[in-house]
Amino acid sequence: MSENKKATRAHNLLKIGFLVLLGLVILLQMFNFKHSMLKSPVTYLRYLPATAESVTYWFVPMVFGAVYSKRKLRFNEGFRAWCIMEATLLLYYIAFFAMEPWHLNTWRFWGMLFPVLTSTVVMMTGIIFALLVQPVIFDWQEKFSYKQSLIILSALTFLGFTLTAGTYQINYSLYGLYLILPFAWGMFLGKIHFTTKMTVWSVLAGLFTFAFVLVGVPGFNAVYWSQILAGHAITTSWNYQFLINVTSPLIFVIALAGFAVTRKAIAVLEEKDLDFLIPLIVFMQAPITSKFVTSFKYGTGSRQANRLITMLIMLGIATLWHWFYERYLFRWKPIKRCNAFLYRTKSFGEVAEGLFDHLWSWIKYHRTNLSTWAFFFVVSFASFLIESDKLRIQISTAADVNAIVWILGTKFGTLILTMIFIDALFTILYFVTTRYWLSMVTTTVFVLGWAIANKIKLNLRGEPIYPSELSEAANAGSLLDMIGGTKTLILILVALALVIALIVFLEIKFKVKKRGNWKRRGLWALASLGLFITPLWFNHQGSIIYRLNRAFDDKQSFRNPERDIQVNGPILNFLNYIDLQIMDKPENYSKSQINKIYQKYAKLAQTINKTRTNDLSKQTIVFNLSESFMDPTTFPTIKFAKGAKDPIPYIHSLKKTTTYGTMLSAGYGGGTANMEWESLTGFNMGAFSTSLTPYVQVVPQYKYYPTIGANFSYSSAVHPFIGTYYSRIEDYKRFKFNKFVYIGSKYKIVDQKKLGTNSYNSDFTTYANGLRQINSRKGGQFINLISIQNHMPYNNWYPHNPYAGKISGDLFSDGDVRTQAATYIMGTHYTDEAVKKFLKQIDKIKKPITLVFYGDHYPSVVPQSYTSKYPIQMHSTRYFIYSNKYARQHGAKAKLASKTNYVNTSDFIAMMLEQTNSKVTAYQALLTEVHKKLPALTISYTDDAGFTLVDQKGKEVDPKTLTSSQQALLKDYEMVQYDMTAGEAYALNIKGFYTMKK
Repeated sequence: MSENKKATRAHNLLKIGFLVLLGLVILLQMFNFKHSMLKSPVTYLRYLPATAESVTYWFVPMVFGAVYSKRKLRFNEGFRAWCIMEATLLLYYIAFFAMEPWHLNTWRFWGMLFPVLTSTVVMMTGIIFALLVQPVIFDWQEKFSYKQSLIILSALTFLGFTLTAGTYQINYSLYGLYLILPFAWGMFLGKIHFTTKMTVWSVLAGLFTFAFVLVGVPGFNAVYWSQILAGHAITTSWNYQFLINVTSPLIFVIALAGFAVTRKAIAVLEEKDLDFLIPLIVFMQAPITSKFVTSFKYGTGSRQANRLITMLIMLGIATLWHWFYERYLFRWKPIKRCNAFLYRTKSFGEVAEGLFDHLWSWIKYHRTNLSTWAFFFVVSFASFLIESDKLRIQISTAADVNAIVWILGTKFGTLILTMIFIDALFTILYFVTTRYWLSMVTTTVFVLGWAIANKIKLNLRGEPIYPSELSEAANAGSLLDMIGGTKTLILILVALALVIALIVFLEIKFKVKKRGNWKRRGLWALASLGLFITPLWFNHQGSIIYRLNRAFDDKQSFRNPERDIQVNGPILNFLNYIDLQIMDKPENYSKSQINKIYQKYAKLAQTINKTRTNDLSKQTIVFNLSESFMDPTTFPTIKFAKGAKDPIPYIHSLKKTTTYGTMLSAGYGGGTANMEWESLTGFNMGAFSTSLTPYVQVVPQYKYYPTIGANFSYSSAVHPFIGTYYSRIEDYKRFKFNKFVYIGSKYKIVDQKKLGTNSYNSDFTTYANGLRQINSRKGGQFINLISIQNHMPYNNWYPHNPYAGKISGDLFSDGDVRTQAATYIMGTHYTDEAVKKFLKQIDKIKKPITLVFYGDHYPSVVPQSYTSKYPIQMHSTRYFIYSNKYARQHGAKAKLASKTNYVNTSDFIAMMLEQTNSKVTAYQALLTEVHKKLPALTISYTDDAGFTLVDQKGKEVDPKTLTSSQQALLKDYEMVQYDMTAGEAYALNIKGFYTMKK
């Protein structure tokens, strides 16, 4: 008895030791050693991780095959393995999403639910299918002799290698089916007796093969690259790592050596022991693993120690999980019933027939719900297509795509989320009316009607319907006039009559009643109501609802409203605007507090105006936003080759004679409208509590929005490009601009000139149209002039570019980046020439003209990831303020004396007023104080909200160093901005606050 106990204990220890060792080998594959080892100075060690991975792909299925070789399996064994894999994935992904919710998306969610279809765990796919076909392999190996089986398996191994040319990659479930071969080898090896001689020869062969691989792969790598460099090879023609490809017979020999060494431990394993390995395989292969395991830090200071601790933790989790599913998982009734069914069946035909019968019964039982969901998916898709432009979607300024293909291919998650909201509306209506067709048709008409209404507004005004506009329903008469008046009303009434007739007909002729009692329907209706509350958190960054919404790919850019509604659909687009997180409400915000601020700065304005002589409204002021313009000589690390000329010599020369410096941008590679909004209003993006685009999220809430243009009897905007971006057409009306000149407007863009192969109108065109507007009026006016020439992409537009091949630097090591940079820099040179011409032209005009020129943001040439390394530098653009000769002769300054080195776009109003020697309003006095007494304000370059403060040397200022008077000034400024962005706009009703009293 004691002898048996000792033997049993020895077997158990051997079993446990082997499982732990194999488990650690599997878990070691979680970490990406390939990249780091490729940098190893020891050439022969660089390919060890790839070799180990391929051997693991062979060895693990061989172990499964050997253990399952003892009997002919039933079909439930594959199902059992799938259940363990699926349950592990569910818990693994839930833990991952709980810890790192920003990684949640519909594809990962789909991969969690359908791992075989999405190739989430390819090794397990191979093992599951191997278990399903094990009875066939078992019968085949019983039928053939040892020698015949050996010949067949060897032939299949060599055939698999030769047919794939060593390029086979196990990265999709289909390719995972190859692992049935090592499983079959395992079944074969599990039945034979390994003699000492066989073991020794297997080990020696494995060691020799391993040594050959270590030398051979680097050798073939050298051959491979020598052929490529000589131009004699196609990179896809062969794989220099074919010796360690998973199909390589050499990998089989190494795996065989491992099997021979561990055969005694494998022999004592039982089938249920292998269940322990399944979670470890999931941990090894799940796509989230690379992100999940690297997030754990234990304070050891050592990456290798952290990895070892993580592996031990995962091993412990797998042990607990093994105990849990052994005790509970297979007792769950649905799994228990399915397991019993598969255990009873004896052939693939019976399995297929049984599964089909069960599936068909389930479909018939739930046919109403399934057909309802399918129909609402079609309705959801139709609502997207309605918003497209003749079934095309403009995904960028330079490209449009087929709407059907693009939406189905890239926005499937958004379609599903829209369908969920549509079904929720239907569920609520059905609970209230208890009439299926009434609820179905009403929901459909509402969704498609809403989509059509948004499309009508897009066609009329270039923007969708916003929540703030629902109150316009009270003006139904004027709205009808806009879209056809009485004729449209008649068509609507006829359509409603037809809809009512259809509902009555369907309710009488095809009466449908959904399954479930009123309590269940009530719970679903309550849940549906809860769903419609969730948009209140769609824009709350970091919230669970925000993460879930983004997981469905509902991502609002708030930059191009037309594109947003096309890619997100009319339902989600509207919901995205319900609760905009604009600013945190300041303490003591009230109408009386705004009045106090007015009184305070009205007095300051009186003081300032004692020394000012000019009336702003009699000046001609041009705010010129130069698209993506910055000083190319200030690119981080950039170096120009000897002989390369200064790309912007004229603008550089202005530093001596006019107000000139660096503007801090709130964007990188984008954010044009935000800079434009700052310049026109004097408000600052850094005051907002989250990232947004005021033109789209703030301005549409107001019928009138104050800008510097309101101080003139006539104001206009000129933009030689499409006018619909950022809701400019409607927003300029809210600014009370008298004219907006753009391509497609009723005002012609003259002198359209493109440079090289650049598809955008040049800056020469911009200034020609700006000059035309200046000369169109005798008195004062305000002009918002926006260029487009230097907009991305930078596709080698200019032939004979003198900067091509003349650029170098750490950030320009990539050839494509150098080409784009050269294109961009040549564009700035053309801007320099156009500016020089324009300033000479306005110098000849006998009226006071002041130009505020500024670049809105860096071009997207260098990857945005570098902004964290150069936060201020890569948000710095060039600006200058130039007053023409006539203006200087009549009181304007040529150059401001202080606070010009680093400014924000929101400083331009105050600076322009000082340079033109113009009197100020109460609000402009506040802006003057902010500019004079605070460091330059811009968005936080490290956090999602708050200011970055920058001094005149370009260094960040700690907010804690602000004096009490500076803090009070900043609070006044934020209070006024809150009032005009998220508050009640009390200041609009105070005469003399934003504009001079009349």
